[in-house]
Amino acid sequence: MLDKTVIIVYITDMKFKRKKDFTKPFVVMRQVGVSLEDQLVSGFAGAIRGGVYADGETLPGIRKLADIFGVSFITVQNAVKRLCSDGLLEARPRIGLRVCCKGRRFWKGAVLGIKAGPPGMYFTSVLENNMSVVLRRNGWLYSSVEVSPKLEDADVMTIEMMKDASVRLMVLFDASPQLVEYVSKLGIPFAEVRSHVPSDKAVFAVADDLSDALSELAQSMRSAGVQTVLSVYHHPAVKKLFSGELERAGFEVRTLPIRPIAGKSVQENIQRAGLQTFEKILSRGGIEADAIVCNDDYLAAGILSALDRNGVRMPTDIRFATLANKGLGPVHAQDLTRIEYDPAQSGLRIGESISVYLETGKVIPCSTSVEFKCGETI
Repeated sequence: MLDKTVIIVYITDMKFKRKKDFTKPFVVMRQVGVSLEDQLVSGFAGAIRGGVYADGETLPGIRKLADIFGVSFITVQNAVKRLCSDGLLEARPRIGLRVCCKGRRFWKGAVLGIKAGPPGMYFTSVLENNMSVVLRRNGWLYSSVEVSPKLEDADVMTIEMMKDASVRLMVLFDASPQLVEYVSKLGIPFAEVRSHVPSDKAVFAVADDLSDALSELAQSMRSAGVQTVLSVYHHPAVKKLFSGELERAGFEVRTLPIRPIAGKSVQENIQRAGLQTFEKILSRGGIEADAIVCNDDYLAAGILSALDRNGVRMPTDIRFATLANKGLGPVHAQDLTRIEYDPAQSGLRIGESISVYLETGKVIPCSTSVEFKCGETI
């Protein structure tokens, strides 16, 4: 049953005996960092789990619900499909949508994901999807919202709208210090996945353990006679990790920060920045290093384009290695030496760790899945 702090989310003047008496039990809002479909799923799931609806109660049809909430037919249709697959609603021909009280017993509780990184990032999207599959399989309802790193007022409103008494854990992705500080005051346990600066207030944190992969990369470069490394990055946290490990391995490390260029998407902006930066470097005389180690796959795609355009051969003229995601680029004619993330496997691993914590309170140390792949470019 929802507590008093959650009841305020629902409109109190409610009649549910017949379809014609239906009144919205919650509201949906545009431009609050969460899709209309997700808001519908979360709203109805919360109402059903909280006992707002009676067992067997019939809701208006999909077209009518679309009119009531002011959204498209397809948005409601997709939300209803998800609610039916979760056992919260049942679609019956000529009757409509029937509320299933078994839905209230099915979920042990809810997990709310909060994503503060750039939207549409491949790694986070795949990881989160697989994590949610594991959580749902283990009986935990998962939903998520996107917020800006600076945590603006609209973001706070979004989180307040999404959290309710059933939320047992919040999972923060790429969390900024502002987000961590805000969430730590909500009284709900939270975990961090790849935060900028992991907080001691989190019940546990999932980080990138690159030590073994970087050690293998260092050994490969040392065998190839590399002495000087140009570490190229756009995220300071990754730069610190890479540069530190390579310096400890005995290389002379020079760092090159690259800022994304304003454009259509974050990925395109990073790629264009890498291309333009190295076009300028090569036009001024070349790269003063034995090897380039790139800390981002999109950045690597831009750099590789610049090298190819200027006839720079790998590994003859320059040696090259990059971070990459399994199943994604950068695509190149040569098999690139890379440190490869596996977001799918990482999501499954994190989902199981979270499930164990929710069930037992026990924290199982967990990190993202990373592997070194020795290609043709070192």
